[in-house]
Amino acid sequence: MSSEQRRNLAPRGWHPEVHRALLDLLDRAPAGEAVVFDFDNTCILGDVGELFGHFMVQQMRYRYDLDAFWELVHPEDGREALRELTEAALELSAHEREGSPLYERYLAQMSGLYGRRLQRAGKRDCYEWAVRLHVGLSEEEMTSWSKEVIARELIEPRRRERYRCDDGHVAEVQRGIRPFVEIYELMRALEAAGLEIWIVSASNIWTVRAFADHFGLPQERVLGNRVAVEEGRLTDKTRIPALYREGKMAIIEEVIGKTPVLVAGDAVTDYEMLCGAGELALVIDRGDELLRKEGRKRGWLMQPQQQLTARELR
Repeated sequence: MSSEQRRNLAPRGWHPEVHRALLDLLDRAPAGEAVVFDFDNTCILGDVGELFGHFMVQQMRYRYDLDAFWELVHPEDGREALRELTEAALELSAHEREGSPLYERYLAQMSGLYGRRLQRAGKRDCYEWAVRLHVGLSEEEMTSWSKEVIARELIEPRRRERYRCDDGHVAEVQRGIRPFVEIYELMRALEAAGLEIWIVSASNIWTVRAFADHFGLPQERVLGNRVAVEEGRLTDKTRIPALYREGKMAIIEEVIGKTPVLVAGDAVTDYEMLCGAGELALVIDRGDELLRKEGRKRGWLMQPQQQLTARELR
């Protein structure tokens, strides 16, 4: 790698130890090797998959007219009452929804659905289930609406929205997403060194791929959770493997086909692929105790997330 290309990885918010290790990797990693990044809270501040789901609820764009959608809502999570409430809210025009107690109750109850299922069934189930909720939509709709969400959330102020459900549960949505400048610059430096950049995300593949242009990545190198598509429409049938923990490592082996020299992630959902890094595992540290413990034991690079530069890329 030329000294000029190497200097493109500015120190910025990198922890000095992390920056030195990355520069060393850029000097010696053979061209053609793979590098894998998680996406939400690793490449960006925020969770674009969660915000896409919030958008679908807020704009009432899920296929509420399909029995197949409602079959995905468990009776224990209030299927019948929620369907009745949603059908009543659908009778309101977009203008009538503003300030409507009926719509606000719908928004709170539907926003709390993920949390209710999470408490009952756990993260593994919920990551797969959230993608299945898009049943009946076209790939074109998924891509178009994802771009709409991304454009909106890139300029949305960072703030938490809270919705109080009928059972007293408070659902929270963190608004606003911002790319990390350091990660963008690292990707450019890795590309200049001849390495292949890949994204492996638990969010739905259509939304993460819609974000790929912001990081200069070809869509075919962006992997995410997906369902089977039949006759142009998404089904409720999960494509295996589901990208959660060991599923992320499985898709790396299946699609990328080689051990990545560098893996970056921020959460326990990335644990197995961090363990599978050939040379460097980079934790974007948000306080996950398992990753901190394993990081100390395994010599992983620990980069505090709050020290990274989160802003729209120019």
